[in-house]
Amino acid sequence: MPKKAEETKGQIRCFICIELDDSLKDRIGILVEKLKTFAPNLSWVSREALHLTLKFCGNLSMSTVELLSQQLQDRLEHCQIAPFLLELSGVGGFPSLKRPRVLWLGVSGDVSSLLKVQLLAEEVCSTFREIRKDDKPFSPHLTLARVKRPSDVTASLLNFISSMEFPSLPWQVKTLTFMKSDLTPKGAIYTPLARYYLGGAV
Repeated sequence: MPKKAEETKGQIRCFICIELDDSLKDRIGILVEKLKTFAPNLSWVSREALHLTLKFCGNLSMSTVELLSQQLQDRLEHCQIAPFLLELSGVGGFPSLKRPRVLWLGVSGDVSSLLKVQLLAEEVCSTFREIRKDDKPFSPHLTLARVKRPSDVTASLLNFISSMEFPSLPWQVKTLTFMKSDLTPKGAIYTPLARYYLGGAV
């Protein structure tokens, strides 16, 4: 079996994110199954792949991955950011819900602490030439589905989203994760490379 392109080049496709606990994934999964009934042809994100991306790093050499991981560890050990509470806050779309290319769950709660950890990740990554600086400002969200054809976004889906009562879905953020992404024909497979505890987390 041939190796994946990034493995052949000795590189790893990776990103920094916040993982969700199993209970939260289960509750989001129930919501996704409801939404699927109105738009089954969208590319829905699997339960296992749900996460909140802080910084996409792209394809990196193993030496860069190890150095980046150590720098993240060092910065987080010395930062004063304690575990914090976030909450999912409704379904939206990029660039708009009427003509979306992506459907997402919004994030509310202690967004100030979220922005601090995202900025920390961005600052660490900025010291590596291989990692591109993001062109757009950070907009926290969880991707639910990607749209291949505009016609797959049905009126019944949009009507359901606009009228639904969104449940309260809070979760406590205690760790950041450095994640490996392997692209396959059936979708991306994510494998944690390292996890880092925020100050005071156990």
